[in-house]
Amino acid sequence: MMDRFLRNNNVLRILALVLACILWLVVHTPDTTQEQKGITEHYPSMPIHVEVGSNMVVSTMNQSTATVNVTTSLNNVPMLFSAMSKVQLVVNAQGLSPGQHTLRIFALNMPDDIQDIKIDPETVNVVLEKEVDVEKPINIQIKGKPADGYALGSLKMNTQSAIVSGARSAVKKVAQVAATVDVGGLKSADTKIVKLTPVDADGRAVDNVELSPSSISVEVPVEATEDTLKLQPEVTGSPAPGYAVSNVTLSETQVSETGLAKDQLPPNGLNVPVDVTGLTASKTFNVTVPLLEGITKVVPDTVQATVTVEPMVTKTFKQVSVSVQNVPKGLNVTLKNSPKVNVTLSGPATIMQDLTAKDVQAYVDASTLKSGMTKARVTVQAPKWVEAANISPQTVAVQVQGA
Repeated sequence: MMDRFLRNNNVLRILALVLACILWLVVHTPDTTQEQKGITEHYPSMPIHVEVGSNMVVSTMNQSTATVNVTTSLNNVPMLFSAMSKVQLVVNAQGLSPGQHTLRIFALNMPDDIQDIKIDPETVNVVLEKEVDVEKPINIQIKGKPADGYALGSLKMNTQSAIVSGARSAVKKVAQVAATVDVGGLKSADTKIVKLTPVDADGRAVDNVELSPSSISVEVPVEATEDTLKLQPEVTGSPAPGYAVSNVTLSETQVSETGLAKDQLPPNGLNVPVDVTGLTASKTFNVTVPLLEGITKVVPDTVQATVTVEPMVTKTFKQVSVSVQNVPKGLNVTLKNSPKVNVTLSGPATIMQDLTAKDVQAYVDASTLKSGMTKARVTVQAPKWVEAANISPQTVAVQVQGA
């Protein structure tokens, strides 16, 4: 009977179908064992945040990051990376006194379905110090130059100083607060927002301190620089022996300059060197107008110098009284025996012929003296173009007391 049953085609078809169904179920049934099995993910270099009390700061840490090893189910792995971005590693240092402490690291905001968590290392060493605030000056460094034909005026900051906050040991290193303003190529005034950096005496940045403000605004005045600049002759060298200069004039008393703003020009004008070496007679010749640093052009760039040269004559004035000038505060200078000196002056004839004793001053410059000195050199002041050829005696007796 069993043979007839097995020979029935319909029965075989039914058996084959049943076996196929069983095989499909075996292959496609979820492996709950695998799903429940733990998967460990590693998250290295996660920053450690130290919570401190008021007026306390962390001056040093033996390390600032840790590795977090998280074990979770296979189903949870795809969502784990996003969830771990919200995790914070925290060290609680609130209420602790200054000094070194070894503190445990905790993980906050851990996601659900976590089977196990390990933090490596488990602790961190921190050094706490009291927070101090110190006011430091701001030093602006200028980078670059304005465009040709334009000049930079005086920079104006919205504040002259910044507050440096942090551990006393770190703040103590800060010599000043630096900032750099780039003026390269500017053709008009501008306002720059620049970042401040705390630096030490060697200009190196100091870490682990905070600045208030952290940046400032700087007004950068830039203007076209065509301004007038006064000229004055400056005699160099000496005429031939037996001759003296009695006057020097320039054909131009001012020039137009490009490159420096008006407030940066020398208030007394620009000295133009006039070389009188070896002259035996009056002479007119061209001299070059020198360029100060920052000036790119002057118009005209050469001027004529007229030098008046005369025969040199000498004249001696006897028994010229000596006085004391330029006495520093706290110093007492007394001339002994009411000294007098003989002074021989040399100069051009036209000036020397009208010279009288009233035009000659002999004095001791007290700014060069120190307490306890007993002798002082005599200095003679004479009219322009006249020089002291000889002073006799050259020193006088003094009594110096005080600072």
